This record gives sequence, C-alpha cells and structure tokens, in this order.
Amino acid sequence: MNTNLSDLRQQIDTLDIEIIHKIQERAKVAEKIGELKRVKGEPIYRPDREQEVYQKVKRLNKGLGPLPDRTLSSIYREIMSGSISIEKGHVIAYLGPEGSFSHQATRRKFGDSIELMALNSIPEIFRSVEAGKADYGVVPIENSSEGLVDSTLDTFLYSDTMIYAETYMRISLHLLGFERDFQKIKTIHGIKIANSQCKNWLVKNLPNREIIETSSTAKAAKIVSEQHRKDGVAIASALAADIYGLEILSESIEDMPNNSTRFLIIGSDTQCEPTGNDKTSIIFSVSDRPGSLYSVLQLFHNRKLNLTKIESRPTRKNSWEYNFFVDFIGHRKEPKISELIEELKEKTMILKIMGSYPISESTF
Repeated sequence: MNTNLSDLRQQIDTLDIEIIHKIQERAKVAEKIGELKRVKGEPIYRPDREQEVYQKVKRLNKGLGPLPDRTLSSIYREIMSGSISIEKGHVIAYLGPEGSFSHQATRRKFGDSIELMALNSIPEIFRSVEAGKADYGVVPIENSSEGLVDSTLDTFLYSDTMIYAETYMRISLHLLGFERDFQKIKTIHGIKIANSQCKNWLVKNLPNREIIETSSTAKAAKIVSEQHRKDGVAIASALAADIYGLEILSESIEDMPNNSTRFLIIGSDTQCEPTGNDKTSIIFSVSDRPGSLYSVLQLFHNRKLNLTKIESRPTRKNSWEYNFFVDFIGHRKEPKISELIEELKEKTMILKIMGSYPISESTF
C-alpha cells in the first residue's frame, strides 16, 4: 500500500472542507424554513420531524462504514440544535442547577446550541413555559427503579402545558468529593431518590454516616464543592463532577444496573402530526361506584389499544378519590383514538388530554 500518512491527512482536509460547506448549506435552508414557519405561525421545534431525521440517518447509514448509528445520530442532534437556534433562539427550562440529570437529558435532547434555563423546582418549569419565559420545559416523569415523580404528575393536573416529546436517559450515580479515605467521610449529600437508589452500596461502604437531602444531585455536588470539606461527599453525575471540580471517588454506585429515567418535553405550541409510532397521555377521574373504572378500561380493550402505563393519584379534594394517569399507543388524530376520546368524555368526570407525541427510542 503506497498511501502515506500525509496523503491520508490531505484526504481528511479535503473532506472537512466539503462537510463544512454542506452543513452551512443545510443551515441556510433551515433558516428559510424557520422564516416560513414564523409567517405561518407554526412551531419551530417539531418532534415528529426530529424523529424522521434520526430514522433517515440510520437508514442511510446502513452498510456504509465504521461509524455506528448512535454516533451519526449524535452528530445530527448538534446539527439540528444549531438549525433550531438560527430558526429561532429557543429557551429550554430544566430542573437545575447545572450538572443535574435533567440538565444532561436536556442537552442530549436539544444539543448544546440552545439557550438553557435552570430552575429550582418542577412547578417553576411549568410556570415558565406557561408564561412564555421558556419555549419548552424538560421534566422527569418516572424512574425505572423508583417509580413516578409525583410532583410532575400533580402539576399536570392544573397546568395548560402539553407533552410534545419524551426521552429516556441512563442514570449512573457516582460518589463525588475530595477525600478518598472513606474512614474520614462524615456526611453524604444527595437527593432522596438518588440516596435510595444507592442504599445497599452506602450500607456496605459508608454505614452510619449523616445523610443530608438536597433538591437535586447537582445541588449536592455544588454544596460539597463550595464548602470544600473533605469529610463531605455527594451522590451525583459525572457531569456534575466536571462542573464543580470534584473527584469521582467511586463509579456507578447505584444498586440496580440499567437504571433509567423518562423525561417529558412540555410546551404550549401546536401538537405535531402522527408519525405512525406515537403515544398519547391522558388524565381522567371516574365516579365512586362499582365498575366505573372497568367501564373506562373496557373502551381501550374493545379497540385493542395497548396501555403502556396506568397510575393513580389522590385528587386531594375528597378522601379516597383518585385521578388516573394513562399512557397508550396511538395518536389523538387517528380516527379510532378520536372516537375513543369522545366515548371517554361520556364515562369520566374529568378528562384531560396531556398530549400525543412520538415514542422515544430507549437508547442510552
């Protein structure tokens, strides 16, 4: 083989020029699309179109070369992030501070070209979207090992925001701090759900330590960093370690492997069109009489609709009355789903359509 290193580098340089020119050409087209959307009053962020692009990338990549689908999808995520930024500078609200898992999920979903807004609570995220301070919000809805995030479900009851998309993220928890001698550690900072996910590891490696609950994993890391006490540690992410200058004292201390969290993207724009692979979320309540819940669930069974989730939460109005949160496969604009919704209105006391959106591919 006569090709030398210099020749190969020259090939790379030539390809880089072509790639940059093509990316900029794509950005110019995206800018024109943004202008047309603004004239027509259409939303800039389109989860259905986003899903379509990712599927196209995977289809076109089949058999082409060494880069896997996941790598190319990440590259396109940043290209689309930049395109959204020039179409209209979106602001995305998330549960902060920087370095939280919500922060990571937001960056993974929207890329690094979007302006982010860190807020202190889930209700604040909803309010910021409703008030127009943020275009979209990213909120945790459930964890694979700890279950539902009650604050998110409860806030949906009185919020006018809709679900636009979902995303899943692998949650890997690390012990962060300054002191590697565990005998000198006295306090552990962390959010309640993360502490619970690491309970067995903590009992085995750091028993009888004081546990100080914080509002987020990132907040725990921030406290340990600012106090700079060597006897204090935090349970948080690798990103939080980078942001707050902490060492990773022990990696992946969660008790259950493949621990993941589902996040919802909420907003106030027009909902996206059906993609053929969608999910719909609703809230409803029924009268307190025998068979009332069964009569509602039977409507789904009769149409052979797959319920992917059903959860109950107290109404907080009367004792032993509940609201039911249901996810099922299908889009509200599909004829059989539209018919279902009309029948649900007759059999429920309260019915709220939270949104129809593309099903996320659960890749981490």
